[in-house]
Amino acid sequence: MSFMVAFPSKVAPSSAKLRGGYYTPAPIADFLARWVGPAGDRLLEPSCGDGSILGRLSASASAAFGIELDEQEAAKARRNHPAAEIVTADFFEWFTHDQRGAWDGVAGNTPFIRFQHWTEPTRGLAFDVMRSVGMRPTKLTNAWVPFIVSGALALRDGGRLGLVVPADAMQVTYAAELRAFLVDEFAELTVVTFKRLVFDGILQEVILLLGIRGQGPARIKVVEVEDTAALPTPETLRSLLHAPALRHEHEKWTKYFLDPSEIAALRRVREDKLLPRLSEIAEVDVGIVTGRNQFFVMRPSTGAARGVEQHLRPLVSRSAQLRGVQFGRLDMAELERADALCRLLSIENSLELDHEDALRAYVRAGEAEAVHEGYKCSIRKQWWVVPSVWTPDAFLLRQIHDHPRIIANLAGATSTDTIHRVRIVNGTSPIKLAAASVNSATFAFSEVMGRSYGGGVLELEPTEAEGLPLPNPEALSDRDALDVDELLRAGRLTDALDRVDRALLIQHHGLEEALVGELRAAWERLRDRRLTRGRKAP
Repeated sequence: MSFMVAFPSKVAPSSAKLRGGYYTPAPIADFLARWVGPAGDRLLEPSCGDGSILGRLSASASAAFGIELDEQEAAKARRNHPAAEIVTADFFEWFTHDQRGAWDGVAGNTPFIRFQHWTEPTRGLAFDVMRSVGMRPTKLTNAWVPFIVSGALALRDGGRLGLVVPADAMQVTYAAELRAFLVDEFAELTVVTFKRLVFDGILQEVILLLGIRGQGPARIKVVEVEDTAALPTPETLRSLLHAPALRHEHEKWTKYFLDPSEIAALRRVREDKLLPRLSEIAEVDVGIVTGRNQFFVMRPSTGAARGVEQHLRPLVSRSAQLRGVQFGRLDMAELERADALCRLLSIENSLELDHEDALRAYVRAGEAEAVHEGYKCSIRKQWWVVPSVWTPDAFLLRQIHDHPRIIANLAGATSTDTIHRVRIVNGTSPIKLAAASVNSATFAFSEVMGRSYGGGVLELEPTEAEGLPLPNPEALSDRDALDVDELLRAGRLTDALDRVDRALLIQHHGLEEALVGELRAAWERLRDRRLTRGRKAP
């Protein structure tokens, strides 16, 4: 038995992506040069690329200095900007202790390199810089974090920092130490954010991090503009009011987009422990990591054609397959009638392939396409056996468009890693848990605890999801839970929110209507900003 099959793997990252090199739009390069230039003559660009920022710095400084790892880019920068001094070097090898405090200004576009694409010895040297100021890098630490730290350390007192950095700096948990460091090491910090994506062809949201080195804690302001054409002058920025200080040791800077009353509402819910956390009710775990979804996830018709139906189990593979607050047998039957991707190839460890002709042929077809050579498959004893296959009590969306969602699993399905799996630990009804999650407090905290992507998507990791405040599900009636399901399926989200807010937040937990209103406003403000930011300007 043979099949014409194709199980494509992910596209390999480009060389530009591996070295984190993306060209800075001209308006941003101009803006950063205008911000940093007045600081003095000794100006540094740590990763100058073709010199788009450095060239502008050299027009007003007598000692503009650039460093670039890639020789071709460095040569291009030298040709384009002969007034600047440019060396080809690894920035972290070049950045010795003597460079600390030696520069009037530092400007640049930090490399967007993930941990796994970052090689030694550069990574070790970069982490040594972080450790020298008491920070603790982890496997989540990407290259832009130590670049920001090094840029700050390079400045003299009163020197200016102007960097393009990922918006992750404001919100991800692993950057909490960085935010605390910046607050302590700078007298003033300004974050410029954009309502629209500003890098062509890249969904990564960026911010401009501007600072004046000096004794902290820094006065902070967040300025949001439509796009690069709306960037204010540096002088205008300095005249704007500073925002209320956050507790930078644990609060994400995302809160700077909220009104003070909304920040106060979030703090009160958390600090007064007005609501339990999801972790008191359930555990959240990642979905199944197959190693190659194109091989292990299939349609019912595909399983039948290949003769492997008996080794398939019900699966939710996409968030769009989940509606309401419950996923039942009728929902699964609808997916089956549509021949959707709703089956997982789940083979027992003890199964002998020699006794299963069709299954053996399918596995051999996968090997012919090198499925077994992918990392996740290659580290298994039997590459075709997917580990950690279990049936959750509920699903929780990992990537969120409009609002966070928990969905009771009444169909005995499991899920891929696009959807988290929830295991209830205290006997709570799954459908009541799912319905209780539709409230203004949980919605608001999802926006400040999760990570927002440039495309408008919000992502919640399991530990972040477990930290969400969630009202007592058992205070809902069965009728309430079913009504919430019907309202959501009908697209009546506001009515569902009103129903649960009234029943749980106000009547059961005793929160004032005004407090619930502030939580709703905080969620709507952050959600609307996130969704708007996911669309490029026409």
